Amino acid sequence: MLERHKEIKKFLLDRMYRHYRMVRMGDKAKRIMRELFETYLKDPNQMPSSALEREEPLGVKKLIADYIAGMTDRFALQEYKKLFDPFERV
Repeated sequence: MLERHKEIKKFLLDRMYRHYRMVRMGDKAKRIMRELFETYLKDPNQMPSSALEREEPLGVKKLIADYIAGMTDRFALQEYKKLFDPFERV
């Protein structure tokens, strides 16, 4: 059973987790999260007032991280478009 487990694990690593499309998607997601965080850190007023009203004893970085962590994938992409796509309505 251990040998079969190793085979399956190797198969998944080679064919799925390290597949070039998965690597691209992962890199894209990291870039989007990083740019959202950096943008909100430069000007927290770009976040909704409801996100800013919350008291965060650990500071603004934690507040921003919590806000981003609560986003769905779709919402994060919409926010990214609103912030960086000049043709997207805000």
